Amino acid sequence: MISGVSLSHLLVTILFVVLGGGVLALDRTAVFQGLFSRPLVAAALSGFLAGDWKIGLLAGAVLELYCIHEIPVGTNIPTDDTLLALAAGGIAALTRNLPVADGLDSRSLVLLAIIVVLPWSEFTRRLDSWARNWNRDLIDEAETALLAGRCFSAVSFHLKGVLHFYLTAVAGLSLMVLFSLVGNLLLVSLFPLWFEPYAGQLLLLFPLAGIAGLLADMNKKRLFVVFAGASLWLFLV
Repeated sequence: MISGVSLSHLLVTILFVVLGGGVLALDRTAVFQGLFSRPLVAAALSGFLAGDWKIGLLAGAVLELYCIHEIPVGTNIPTDDTLLALAAGGIAALTRNLPVADGLDSRSLVLLAIIVVLPWSEFTRRLDSWARNWNRDLIDEAETALLAGRCFSAVSFHLKGVLHFYLTAVAGLSLMVLFSLVGNLLLVSLFPLWFEPYAGQLLLLFPLAGIAGLLADMNKKRLFVVFAGASLWLFLV
């Protein structure tokens, strides 16, 4: 038992989040590409699998704007915001259903979940790069199969490539959720209730940072003024 919650139930819920999240992660590049992998959708569905889609939707909205400036142009591999959203939405919803989170509102829980998930950004880039390199070896094999007239065999290589992306997403998401959940529970236990009214303002800094990154081409001094002015306004209202 973990503070009144069955450990087996918690692990099964994490398994749902990880396996279901792996399917959503395929939408990013491997198959579908129906925008289900966008943070707004991914975090909401992850939250739903963990028992609270509303808190997942809030986490997704924050990450959607925070990652808006990362564009996959050329050979650049951006942060996998899908995995970050799946982890943040799932962790926030999982924590919401634990007694340790009693007294904390959704904004505070999402803030803490995002804080523990964002350090995984570089890890998600490495995962994506590793999956692409893993599949690159399949290209020569597929071409050889086509030249030999084994068309069905070539199709199997495509399916194997999709499986590689899925397994990579599941493995990475498993590590992210398990370790981040432990860190999040620690932060929740240390979170002072008197600080809760400021959680909403701090949460808005993440979208603001993403928008500032999107406007990075503008004059640096003007960019600093916009960011500093907006941040000050958030704390005054």
